[in-house]
Amino acid sequence: MIFEIAKQEFRSMLRERRFQVAAILLSGLFLLSLVGAYDYYASLKKQHEQAAATARDQWDNQKDKNPHSAAHYGTYVFKPIYPLSYFDRGVDSYTGNTLFLEGHRSNQSQYRGAEDRSSFARLGVLTPAFVLAVLFPLFIIVLGFGSVAAERENGNLRLLMAQGVHPTALFGGKSLGLWAAVLALAAPFFITGAGGLLLAGAGGEHWLRYLFTVLLYLAYFGCFIHLTLLSSVATGRQNASLVASLGVWVLVCLIAPKAAVNIAKQLHPTPTSQDYKNSLKEDLEKGVDGHDATDEYTKKLEAETLKKYGVDSVQHLPFNWDGFIMQKGEEHETYVFQKHKQKLLYVYENQQRVHRAAAVVSPYMLTNSLSQRLAGTDVATYFDFLAAAERYRVQLVGELNEDLTKNFKYGDWDGKRGKEFFAKNTKFEYRPPALSSVLMGLASSVLAMLAWLIVSGLAAIFFFKINKV
Repeated sequence: MIFEIAKQEFRSMLRERRFQVAAILLSGLFLLSLVGAYDYYASLKKQHEQAAATARDQWDNQKDKNPHSAAHYGTYVFKPIYPLSYFDRGVDSYTGNTLFLEGHRSNQSQYRGAEDRSSFARLGVLTPAFVLAVLFPLFIIVLGFGSVAAERENGNLRLLMAQGVHPTALFGGKSLGLWAAVLALAAPFFITGAGGLLLAGAGGEHWLRYLFTVLLYLAYFGCFIHLTLLSSVATGRQNASLVASLGVWVLVCLIAPKAAVNIAKQLHPTPTSQDYKNSLKEDLEKGVDGHDATDEYTKKLEAETLKKYGVDSVQHLPFNWDGFIMQKGEEHETYVFQKHKQKLLYVYENQQRVHRAAAVVSPYMLTNSLSQRLAGTDVATYFDFLAAAERYRVQLVGELNEDLTKNFKYGDWDGKRGKEFFAKNTKFEYRPPALSSVLMGLASSVLAMLAWLIVSGLAAIFFFKINKV
């Protein structure tokens, strides 16, 4: 009986004009988003690869200079552009992928794409993920809002019940029929979307990520199928069902995400840029300054070092005091930068906890965060890149200061190194978190999504029973 109802439901949907119109519109938007997003991805990936090669070439072939001058000369590093970023751009447009590294400073990323857009344009970018997460549920609502309500209004529902159809079987048939219509449109989308991975030459791990992404969106669609059927049976009328279903979509996809952001900011406010800089400056002044020989902390360290080596001046030390004090200053500055970054990161983590708690009322928020994590375009991956870049900066500047300390005389700022030296400096190599570690961190969110799928289904079944459809 369930399959008979499902087949009838599917056939009736295919014949409806609204299915055909909605399918054409949604397919056009998906293809447009796919072409535009992949073109953006391919162009950006090429630019970043060229920029990374240019930055390294400039470092290797820079003019002869003192090692510490090279530290101030600095270099650029770039967060890799992952194959699935064409599918879900995530926060990359807001965080940026370019970072300038130099001695004595820990900089923020540059060239954020969102900075060039208006506030309205920042509401959403037309990507495959946006179409599937925001627009596809509307397709489900258009198909299913009258699934039960229409049959109640035209009297067919009474005939079905007179034939002994159980409410649970009716729910099963209606949901399977709606699932068939959804898969008829979604399957070509996912197959076409996989073409982006083929063009990008993605490896096995990225295909696994895409497989999990597909399963994620199918679970998300299932939530809306259940919610739409619930609205249809609970209201009993098509117009009321449509309003209720759209109300759920507005709450889940528009209101809840924005409310979660505002609540998180209120509960865990981030410091202003000026306050952050003032706090940094205050702590930086409480330690060694490699460029100020009269600084009290520098003088104290000098006295301790002279006593340790039993000499009366820095000129008699068995190493170059200039390089030594530069490195001590760098270590102090690195400690301060890391201290304040950790404080800021703690605020962001608390905000993320608020977002995860708010996801209880929004499967869209769960889907959005999981999709970005699988694509490698989420906040956690960005912070992982920043940490790797900072470790590289510390290592590179340390190499330069070590050379200045061991191989140059005190006061010899005219001494220089050539291309051969700089070409041997450590290179930046960033490896993103492996899929296994990513999946371990997603366990709670995945369970929450499954809970949404199961609870929404059980709630729909409950209303099918109590309304005695």
